Amino acid sequence: MPPTQLASIPPQRIWKRWRFLRTFLFFLSIIVHIFIYDILGNRFWLSRWYVQRSGLRRWQQLARRFRLLAVRQGGVLIKLGQFLSSRADILPTAITDELAGLQDEVPPVAWPLVQAALVQELRGPLDQLFTAFDTKPVAAASIGQVYFATLRDGRLAAVKVQRPRIAEIIEVDLSAVSAAVQIVKNYPLIKRRADLPALFREFARVLWQELDYELEAENAQQFRANFASTPGVYIPEPYREYSTKTLLVMERISGIKINDYAALDAAGVDRAELAAHFNKAYQQQFFLDGLFHADPHPGNLFVRVEEPPPEATNGARAGAPYTLIFIDMGMVGRIEPRLMTILREGIIGLAGNDAQKIVDALDAANMILPGADRSEILRAFQTVLRYTYNRTVRDLTNMDVQVMFDEIEHLVRDLPFQIPQDLIYLGRAVSLVSGITTGLYPDINLFELSRPFANELIARQQREINIGERVQRGLTDLAQIVTTLPGQMDSYYKAANRGDLQMRVDLSKVERGMRRMERATSRLAGGIVASSLFIGGVVLRINAFAGEAFWAWGAAAAVVVWVVWPRG
Repeated sequence: MPPTQLASIPPQRIWKRWRFLRTFLFFLSIIVHIFIYDILGNRFWLSRWYVQRSGLRRWQQLARRFRLLAVRQGGVLIKLGQFLSSRADILPTAITDELAGLQDEVPPVAWPLVQAALVQELRGPLDQLFTAFDTKPVAAASIGQVYFATLRDGRLAAVKVQRPRIAEIIEVDLSAVSAAVQIVKNYPLIKRRADLPALFREFARVLWQELDYELEAENAQQFRANFASTPGVYIPEPYREYSTKTLLVMERISGIKINDYAALDAAGVDRAELAAHFNKAYQQQFFLDGLFHADPHPGNLFVRVEEPPPEATNGARAGAPYTLIFIDMGMVGRIEPRLMTILREGIIGLAGNDAQKIVDALDAANMILPGADRSEILRAFQTVLRYTYNRTVRDLTNMDVQVMFDEIEHLVRDLPFQIPQDLIYLGRAVSLVSGITTGLYPDINLFELSRPFANELIARQQREINIGERVQRGLTDLAQIVTTLPGQMDSYYKAANRGDLQMRVDLSKVERGMRRMERATSRLAGGIVASSLFIGGVVLRINAFAGEAFWAWGAAAAVVVWVVWPRG
């Protein structure tokens, strides 16, 4: 762009364009890196050794680059980094450790800018509401900063105020992520399993909701009501009379961050019990309440050590009494009753080692691709449960997964699953909870924890459906069978007499083999053509036809790209 044209653009637009380009180009570099190393590099035996050997180091460097960019940029990148840093269950420790700093590394906004925003929201000086206000932030997050203050009535408060221009920052970041989504959305392996644009729209919708602090206060009150009768779980009270869309005043709490293992051990907290308690709190949210805290990274979870009751003795308790505290209710997920019923069936199947029930639940939740072979999926889940059922997390980490994958290689290769739009934040929360639980106590047995809860769900279902309803359902199903069976049998015999019976055969494996053979043939032909063009170019170059040699080599390169380009 010419300097005169650049000078004519207002500084606001220059800032937005620069931020967009910096974010978009980083994601583009990640896409190019994956394509070159993990797609192309893995296709050739000559480069596969280096790709596999350098994988951890390469991804650690990418994680470091992402962390540095997120700290500089803030906004959406911080949210993404916090999510990845808690995936200890699937990501190597070297990568999660690299990203873990994003829980605390967000640089705070200077106090004069925050003070101006507070005065604007309060429509007056701070001392009209507070008798004391500590100008040093106690927490700096991607969207807002938190300060400690004392209200006029003497209550200790935490004041959460949005960062200046955060709405503009999120708008630019989302546009950059959207541009990256447009590049990869039609890649066959992705397009077949997820509607990326729909998932992105859902992500953007929830992120914009986080900017509404009045909605966050309402969410907090709902969570307080849901956990009112649950011991050992607490949500700080929002002071809605002082809160606005960009300012949230709430009860001040204190505690140990849930991933500060040294502090938890020093305080005498039983981490095995805490992991079970934390997991049970989320089971209640997922399967009973239908409203869940969708951002459970360690910066939003604290443990407050309580004073033991007078009658308690050291020998009578395994660890110090504590309360699990949830904060930041800006990102929440809601589960409709039908989906919650399906999830209950899934957890009952998981706890009971029932692969059929798990597959039925996945199918009902639209997580299995249309046309996928359910019998193959069932056998795969039976295999997975045979290797994993009733194992601790540490056992699963040390397990030789290659032995299991050898039995289900075809399913892993085809991956006949998709991500429904309404499950994006549920899946995100489940993965974060799994990572935090694993970090607290690697020897935890999630199957063992799920069994009592599954039994409770079964008992609840039996209570909700009385005997009359069960009999009525059974009679309805029986009547449907009795009325349709004669017609079906008649159609079957008529078709047999006419010779019209057809046998349906699953040709998916044959089709996959044919596609592989076609690709191999195309690559062989392409390799011959490319080699011929390259050799021809060498001959032309030797005979002083430099221009013609250049075009021959260019054509050879084009054929190579055509050969290795991924196809659905």
